[in-house]
Amino acid sequence: MEQAVLQRDMSLLKREAADALAALGAAHAMVTSSRLAQIQGLRNQVRVGQLPDQALIALVTDYQGWQNDQVRLFDALAMVLRMRVPEGSTLEQVDPVLRDQARAHLEALSVEYQRGLLMQQFDGQNGIDANNETDGIEGDGTGNPDSTETND
Repeated sequence: MEQAVLQRDMSLLKREAADALAALGAAHAMVTSSRLAQIQGLRNQVRVGQLPDQALIALVTDYQGWQNDQVRLFDALAMVLRMRVPEGSTLEQVDPVLRDQARAHLEALSVEYQRGLLMQQFDGQNGIDANNETDGIEGDGTGNPDSTETND
């Protein structure tokens, strides 16, 4: 992150952020759509007694999570696209007298970002997010509400 801030033009950083948010939002839209199709199929199976209600409830909960994340991603994308950024590098926007302090601040932000990534990676292995909460998906504890195998 630190190198990107120091080496890229601010408009390029904005474009990269927008591209990444658009791609992640589109991926979420695909998964959300797929979950909705699964819900429709499970609904019929629950109705005829082939599956317990809990299977449908778990999938609906999962679907709602994906849908909520998708909305937040597209909101974030809209925010980034509306942002105005000046031409040039970040350091060009900082008073030369304050550049050492700005670099120290950037270094601290970078360390915090890396720490957050490591915590997320560690917590993700345990199914717990940064707020010490489970992923919210009921089922077998793997994030798979119907306890079937998945290929990751």
